[in-house]
Amino acid sequence: MRRLTDLLYGRGATKFETNDGFQLLFQCWSLVGIKPLKLYRLRGMLHMCFCWFLLLLCPFTFFMGYLHTLETEPLTVQLNILQAICNIIGLPLKAIAITILLTHLRSAEPIFARLDARYESVASREQIKNCVVVSTRLLASVGLMFHFYGITTYLQALLTRGYPMGEWLPFTDYILRPTIRYWAHFIFEVFHVAFLLTVQTSMDVFPAVYIRNLRTHLKLLTERVSHLGENPEFTDEENFDELVDCIVTHQELLEAKNILSSVCSITLFVQFVIAAIALCIALLNFFVFADTVQRVVTLLYYLGLIMQITPTCYQASMMEVDSAKLPDAIFHCNWLAMDKRSRKLIIYFIHRAQEKISFVALKLFNINLTTNLSIIKFGFSLYTFMNNVGFGQNLKELLE
Repeated sequence: MRRLTDLLYGRGATKFETNDGFQLLFQCWSLVGIKPLKLYRLRGMLHMCFCWFLLLLCPFTFFMGYLHTLETEPLTVQLNILQAICNIIGLPLKAIAITILLTHLRSAEPIFARLDARYESVASREQIKNCVVVSTRLLASVGLMFHFYGITTYLQALLTRGYPMGEWLPFTDYILRPTIRYWAHFIFEVFHVAFLLTVQTSMDVFPAVYIRNLRTHLKLLTERVSHLGENPEFTDEENFDELVDCIVTHQELLEAKNILSSVCSITLFVQFVIAAIALCIALLNFFVFADTVQRVVTLLYYLGLIMQITPTCYQASMMEVDSAKLPDAIFHCNWLAMDKRSRKLIIYFIHRAQEKISFVALKLFNINLTTNLSIIKFGFSLYTFMNNVGFGQNLKELLE
């Protein structure tokens, strides 16, 4: 297992493999109990039980905390908690889906290993190494952004002598001394929120990481196909075998894509719905109710919401673009130098390669930048509608 610094900066004497790009992701899932640390070991089972207790506890504690804030906190704080609850309700659903389908998702690893074995040139291995670095940095950067939002909520809670998310923790109510009760509640909530943000990061970024690796191998295949028939030392049989291997590579890429699509379809559908609702709440809070401090927190949350869906949508859109280049590369290869059998097979390959590689969330939403912009636009449209009918101002005047 490589060190994190090696993955972030591409260090190390040995060559990188595509599966190295998933190392940080699976380490996060082991940390939060999605993947067992040591299967059938007592400490590993206790760790998983504790993590799932925290994960399944969060919708109940946050919702009960929100009900308590209806009587004690201003509306801007209530909306901050409400927009967080939208994400938290979907978090156990996504975690359960990943846990059930984790073995199926990991079945793509042997496919990536076989794809790696086909490329031994320095340029090809460099592309694979760069993909590993980008995948690791993507997960790390989104995680840092999410935890930066968490830090702002912790600091805001300290300044106002409140709690980061206002969770309801009945076991701290039995502590008689107010100071000890406050710090016990605060420390547990900070730990709980940090845990949930780590889960959220891994759930939202894993499709982007996998798609990025699929894109790398699709580019390598496109480059390989474009040079078919150009080697003068190859016989007709060797050219045919190379073409057959390219077709097999393409089939294995489609197989890996189908595995990923079956896993991320559920999680991305949940995230799209949650993002649309939470974006609207965040905009309403930012423009109508929030003061200066709350606007900073809300803006960070808004950016975090966009980052939950944008990396995956961007990578999926680029995958569609890259897949459209494959038929052109096949057509422009040196097929005139190949025999009749190879030319017939090239026609079949072009026909199969013309099928666009795309991802769909539960056969309802196309996963691409168009959907991403539509969700952001929906949040603004819904806010504009409520603003035009005076919903925000009327509610503000009613509460005041």
